[in-house]
Amino acid sequence: MYNSMEEDEGYDESSAVSSMLWVRNLRRFIRSSRASLGSEAMLELEIRKNLINIFKEKHRKSAEAGVIPSFYKKKPEDGSINHTVQRLAKYRFLKKQSDILLDGDDLDAMWLCLRENCVIDEATSSERVGYEDFCQIASLCTQQIGPKCRRFFNPSNFMKFEKDEKGRISILSFYLYAMRTVSLTQARIDMSELDEDSDGFLQPHEMEAYIRGLIPNLAQLRDMPAAFVQMYCHIAAHKFFFFCDPQRRGKACIKKILLSNCLQELMELHQESDGEGDADQNDNWFSLAYAQRICDTFLDLDKDTNGTLGKEELGNYADGSLTDIFIERGNRCKQDRWLFLQKWSEIYWVRLVWSSMGFYDLMQTSSYLLVLGHVAFDEHVRHGKTVIGLAWEMDFESFLDFVLALENKDTPEGLAYLFRCLDLHGRGYLTTADIHILFRYVREKWIQVGNYELNTDDVRDEIWDMVRPVHPLRITLADMLACKQGGTIASMLIDVRGFWAHDNRENLLQEDEEPLEIDTTRN
Repeated sequence: MYNSMEEDEGYDESSAVSSMLWVRNLRRFIRSSRASLGSEAMLELEIRKNLINIFKEKHRKSAEAGVIPSFYKKKPEDGSINHTVQRLAKYRFLKKQSDILLDGDDLDAMWLCLRENCVIDEATSSERVGYEDFCQIASLCTQQIGPKCRRFFNPSNFMKFEKDEKGRISILSFYLYAMRTVSLTQARIDMSELDEDSDGFLQPHEMEAYIRGLIPNLAQLRDMPAAFVQMYCHIAAHKFFFFCDPQRRGKACIKKILLSNCLQELMELHQESDGEGDADQNDNWFSLAYAQRICDTFLDLDKDTNGTLGKEELGNYADGSLTDIFIERGNRCKQDRWLFLQKWSEIYWVRLVWSSMGFYDLMQTSSYLLVLGHVAFDEHVRHGKTVIGLAWEMDFESFLDFVLALENKDTPEGLAYLFRCLDLHGRGYLTTADIHILFRYVREKWIQVGNYELNTDDVRDEIWDMVRPVHPLRITLADMLACKQGGTIASMLIDVRGFWAHDNRENLLQEDEEPLEIDTTRN
């Protein structure tokens, strides 16, 4: 290199190449540093020494500053190079994952190989396969399908399944495992494609887009009227967020959605409906008939057709079996919530929480503030018609939460909703006085229809025996979840039909499993 540069020294300086500034600077640097250049090992040592010095200096400055290292990186702006590269990398990754998935033909070929190489157990008549045959089937499937099926035929997967006395597993269990794995992986790929900011969470409009894309593939939804598609997607997505977003952050984790029962319930609509199974599917939240029934119920309750439900209108829900205090809790607590926000809206920490939480809805922000301030909180009402008159009413979204909580009282999410309504003073626990107040309204409805007299103290003692709280004088949400009877207790305190069902539980157990029309007027 140096010889060639020495030859260039005599090169005509007036030439076009030597006239370039960087060429002259390079020659000057080589002449000045030729004597100082050492061996390659010396250069490596010098570079390492410089890097160590740079690291020590940076570490010293960080220690002196005493600042917490940054753990948040701003997302790239739309249209920027970083954003474009991120989207391209995401697209290529998802496409690669999609290419290695088994399709329907591949799964059929796998099932055929399993059937042809299995052994029928004489005792149970089930088709089973041992590990040696399992390895042989793996080779056959690899030849027919390709290497993408190998991950299902590893030893760890074989050990996941229950084995008989001869060490054989059921081929049906293994095949269902493969099908579910493929289905969940495909669902995750589809959801990730809709995840615009690639944070692993779906917002409501993204979840609605995912459900809208599933409708043509779900046998029981293919004939849905086009005008009802948007409303259906909104109703279906709301259940996912009720269970997968309990903190009401406005986004649900994709992993949590995949593991929830909601997705499994939605996928049941793949099966063609027959005359015998229609009754069961009508109880499925995601069925077309159920979604239409919810809309019809809301419209029937909305007597003044203003798009929201007042206290009197909501009181007609479930044939008026819900207690007045349970219905009224929404209006009264919503007024308390607004007054609290008016009182403290000028305080600095309120503004700080308002901005840092990133809430787009005023009333959702006030809900968060009320939790901090230990003010009575309720989930019934989220939006109001007026602010000046404080005439708060329930909109359709809040009505969906209301219905989901009542129909899923035994779930942690549904019971948490109802417990907030039962907690009259927002203290996080129920006392004997709270039980007396709540049950008084149930007792009034019970007596109105001609039933026998009830002793509130006996009911209170029965509830305490069912819960067995950690604190002898308080019942918390954790206590109700731990006793596994929280849904029954909530029904006893808010719904006269729920109390009737509990009071007649022994007779109901002896009844046939056919649907029972509960008559609250019966003695």
